Parts: sequence; C-alpha cells; structure tokens
Amino acid sequence: MVAARRFRAEALTRSRIVAIALVAASLSACTVSHRMRQVPVSESVDYQCAARSAGAGGDVRWFGPEREADRRTLAAWCSAVGPVAFIPEPARDQPTSASDSMLAVGTWNVHVGGGDLPEFLRSELGYECAADDPTGFREHFVLLVQEAYRASASVPVAPEGAIVSDRIAGKPPNGPRLDIVHVAEECGLALFYAPSTRNGKEAGEDGREDRGSAILSTLHLSDPMAVELPLEAQRRVTVGATAAVAGDLGLRAASVHFDVASNILRVLSTGGSMRVRQNDGQTEALDSLDPEGTLPIVVGGDLNTWSSRETVIQRMLVSYPESPDPGREKTRGNWPPDHLFFRAGDGPFELLEGSYRVVEDYHGSDHKARLARFVLR
Repeated sequence: MVAARRFRAEALTRSRIVAIALVAASLSACTVSHRMRQVPVSESVDYQCAARSAGAGGDVRWFGPEREADRRTLAAWCSAVGPVAFIPEPARDQPTSASDSMLAVGTWNVHVGGGDLPEFLRSELGYECAADDPTGFREHFVLLVQEAYRASASVPVAPEGAIVSDRIAGKPPNGPRLDIVHVAEECGLALFYAPSTRNGKEAGEDGREDRGSAILSTLHLSDPMAVELPLEAQRRVTVGATAAVAGDLGLRAASVHFDVASNILRVLSTGGSMRVRQNDGQTEALDSLDPEGTLPIVVGGDLNTWSSRETVIQRMLVSYPESPDPGREKTRGNWPPDHLFFRAGDGPFELLEGSYRVVEDYHGSDHKARLARFVLR
C-alpha cells in the first residue's frame, strides 16, 4: 500500500511538472519574438551573417531576426559558409519556341546533390542542358530548390567555434553529384543561391561544401533578397528574387525550407510554434518590400509539415489567397512537406486550372517535386 501511494504521488508530481512545462511553453511562445529587421549595408561588417553576401552578391537585401539571442547563435552557423552566388542573366537567348504567356513554377528538395537536376529539367520541363540548339526549350520556368549544395574554395575553412552540420552527400542515379552553381553554368540558367549551413566540417571529394536554398530560371533575375529565419533547430535562409516574365512585368519568387523538429529547450521557449514562428518572420520580411501586396508572388519549398492541415499551411493560405489547394499528395515517404503558394496581387497571372501536381519520379532525391503552370492574361 505504501509503495502504491508513493507511485501515485510520484506520478502526480510528474504530471504537475509536465503541466507546468506546457503552461510555461505556451506563455513563453507569446514572448519569443519572430520580428525581423533589414540589415543596412553599413552594418554588414558587424552583422557577420550579412557579410556572407559579399562579392558578386553584394547588392542582396538581407533580413535577419531582431532578437539578439538568435543573431548571436546564427553567427556561429554562418561563419562557416561562403558568400551568396548570384547569376542574374541566363546564358541562352530568348527562344522562339517558348511562350510568353505561360510560365512553369516548381519546387524541389534535391537532397544535397542526390537529385539529378539536368535529367529533371529535361524530362519534366523540356529543357536540355547540353542541347546542340541552345534555343530549343519549350517554356520558361522558375524552379525553387532546397538542399542545394555548392563545392567551392569560396567556402572558408571552418573557424574555431563555428557550428557545422553533418555532411549529407546524396547519390544521383545518373552520374556524379553536381553542385548548384555548376548546374546553373552548364545549363545556362540564372541563379540565386544562399547557403544556410556548412555541409560537413571536412572537405568532400569536390572541396569544402555548404548547402542552402536557390532559385534557377530561364528568366532574368533581379532584386535578390535573403531572409535569415528566426532560429529554431538550425540556420535557415529563404531566398527571393524577381523573375522578368514579360517586359517590365515581374513575378516575385521565394524558395523556403523550414525546420522539421526542434530540441526540447527550443520547444519550451517557443511553445512548439517552430514553423509558425519561422513563417511569420519570413512573411514579415517578404511583405516589407511590398506592403500593399500588389506584386504577384510565388512562395514554395520544403515546409517539413506532417499534414496539409498544419497551422503554418493555413496561415500561408491566408497570406497567399490564390494558392492551389494543398491536397494530401505525399512528396516524401508518407508525408506532404512540399508546397507552393501564390498571391496574384495586381498582376495578370492566373494559375492554370488542373496544372498543380506532384511529379511521379523522385529523380534521385528523397522528395518529389511539385509543379504548377501560370497563365499571363
């Protein structure tokens, strides 16, 4: 009897501890800010993560979390990555076969080199990277890429105190791994890439590596921006740029990658609102450049969601009211982490009915891509 009473008392104590922790998490979630700030050029030297946009990408508008604690930890991540890579002009001339009234937009997590990007471009978008006729592609596209990687001497030796992610090296089905800059150059595409984290401390076969998100396009890219998200499990950087669709008309595009899970200390400090907090910070930064919501914008990527009914998806549907139905199609195993969202603004873009789909083939990645087509009215 004494043992039974002791067991019940201990169980009650544990229950109270859990209840107190949950209440504390809920309360603290209201106080942990997701607020963002644009980092002026004059501060870029002191703000170490913004300094990663030096060199060819020096004109990138950079946003980071307002919260000092986030910035201090993020600095330890970004000290081990290289600068952004920005190739604004595609190398191929405007083809006569590509329609000015149709644009394909896709999102794909390429598993750090595992996804065969040239084959994906050929089979899913009709774009031949090594074609004898460099003008022979059938449509313009904007491809939002996550877990892109770069192998380059521009990635520094990891300094003392840097936070370095474990190395991931996917195995493509049709040849060697190709980094995102190599693909852009070989395929003649415009590119904006910003690394989120170093890909392993030691040098890989092709040299030091980092990984992050990117935009590839057959169209001219301008107004690049990088949004360093509020810190959760690891450093994440959303990339955005404007694709010149027709004349002065532009479509804003952003490639997104949220965290899948956080450690218990972050859960207790944010109340488990990880992806919501990252999305709120990202949306604040994106909307600061277009507060009236007049520009058409597509936001897509790997949200690491377990269900299409998650709160973060519902919030994005409010922010981007012309989005296709998220659906329940699986894009990674039994889960639906990958999505596209759309806001028409004052632009003449319209989602082509029935065009939003999941690509059947993984093409070497552990994610399936999503594709949609937009009509220019």
